[in-house]
Amino acid sequence: MDRLPPYDLVDLRLLLALAEHRHFARAAEACGLSQPALSARLRRLETAIDTLLIRRGKRFEGFTPDGERALGWARRILADCGGLVQDVKSEEQGPRGALRLGVIPSATPYAGRLCGALADAYPNLKPQAFSLSSKAIKSGLADFSLDAGLTYLESGHLDISRDKAPGTTDIELFRELYCLVARPDVVGGLSAGKTLSWSAAARLPLGLLTSDMQNRRIIDEAFTRAGVMPEPRFESNSYIAILALVRTRNFATVLPRIQVEAGLTGELHVWDLAEPEISTGVGLVVPTRDPILPVTAALLDLVKNHRERIDNPS
Repeated sequence: MDRLPPYDLVDLRLLLALAEHRHFARAAEACGLSQPALSARLRRLETAIDTLLIRRGKRFEGFTPDGERALGWARRILADCGGLVQDVKSEEQGPRGALRLGVIPSATPYAGRLCGALADAYPNLKPQAFSLSSKAIKSGLADFSLDAGLTYLESGHLDISRDKAPGTTDIELFRELYCLVARPDVVGGLSAGKTLSWSAAARLPLGLLTSDMQNRRIIDEAFTRAGVMPEPRFESNSYIAILALVRTRNFATVLPRIQVEAGLTGELHVWDLAEPEISTGVGLVVPTRDPILPVTAALLDLVKNHRERIDNPS
């Protein structure tokens, strides 16, 4: 029989707490320990595996390259331990425990419907949705801090396959469409109907998401294909901040249609954007694991076989 490793799961949890808080005292407080006790356990872990994991000075200075690799293993080991507990109870009680879902900001309305359908179908399952960038979702899937992601699968001519986490599978859930949102007086005579061209939209004072967001890169691509590139006068990583500006000042913005359907526009008017026609695939991305976590299997079953519960909750 192989010898058990000279450390335990608590040591790995402490290592992850330090990675999360980047501070010895705050990590110790989060774990219910004194700072000397936490430091002693982490030094014991380093001694047990005969490897320096943490760079120390007067304070926490980061992880060594071996420490970064150890973090990846710790996340995977703890995720598998959580899966063990879920799996042995799932046959008689159904899937239970937390399902951590990373969601791009534009898809948060769909995430609400998806998590509601999950909660209805599985009373012991607790969905948790986190609004994150597509890159943060990729990282979360890779380090096991997320169980699944609701993110972009492709975006027109942009090659975003490089942004996908390795070892994952995906299912498209809907096509993201885009529209201009503003007060009618801001648009004026640029549109006489319910449609506006991207080139006309570029002439307006725009408030847009920041350039680190995938949605903004999709919008920039659409403007480029229309032969224009506006300079936005306001940027934020929050739709709420942008809409607050558009409601009260002479600004316009470009929103995914799903955000408009969620009722975020109020008294503002909406124009479909055309010339060119743009749509983007948004879907569920899950790690390819064997065995699969019961909570993730429940999510996949819902989107594959019971999509009507998400789209028609009544």
